[in-house]
Amino acid sequence: MDAKNLQTWTIMISGPADHGHGEEAVSLFARMEQFGFRPDCLSFSAILYACSHIGFVDAGHEYIEKMASIYNIRPTMEHYGCMVDMFGRAGELEEAYDIIRSIPTEPNSVILRSFISACKHHGRNPCVEENVREILLKIEPDLGSNYVLASCLSYLFGYCSDANSLRSTMKAKGIKKYPGSSWVQSLDSPSEGSS
Repeated sequence: MDAKNLQTWTIMISGPADHGHGEEAVSLFARMEQFGFRPDCLSFSAILYACSHIGFVDAGHEYIEKMASIYNIRPTMEHYGCMVDMFGRAGELEEAYDIIRSIPTEPNSVILRSFISACKHHGRNPCVEENVREILLKIEPDLGSNYVLASCLSYLFGYCSDANSLRSTMKAKGIKKYPGSSWVQSLDSPSEGSS
C-alpha cells in the first residue's frame, strides 16, 4: 500500500489483533507512530484489544498511560472494556475492578460480564462479585444469560441460596436463557450450530 493514513494503519493493527498476532499489532502501532501518525480513539481500541488477547498487560498499561498523557485522549467505554478484559484475563482482578470503579458513568453490561467471567475463571474475589452482579442485573434485568452467569458465580463462591434465588427470580419473571448460535457459510449452504 503506497499511501497510508491513520485509518489504514488502524485497520492494519486490528487485523493481526483479531487473529491472535498481537506482537505484530504492537509492532505496527510503533511503526505508525514512527511515521508520524497520531493515534486516535480507534487506534488505541485496536492496540488495547491486541494487548488483552495476547496477555501483554504491561504494554497495555503503557498504552493506557500514553493515551492520556501524550495524546490527551479520554478513555471511552470501549477502552475501559478492553482494560477490564485485559486485567481480567491476566487474573489481575483487583486492577480490573479498580478500572470499573474509575469509569465516570455506570459501566455497561459487556464490561461487567467480562469482569464476572474473569472472577469465575480465576475462582476468586467473591466480595467484589456481589456488587458487580447487582449492577449487571440492574442494567439488563431481562437478559437470561446475566442471571445464569451470576448464579454460576454464586455457586462457585458458596452462595448456594443466592444462586437458587436468582434461578427462582428468572423462573418467576419468565426469563429464559436461550442457547447461543452461530452461522457458518460453506460453499454449498449455510449451517447453524448452537451452544
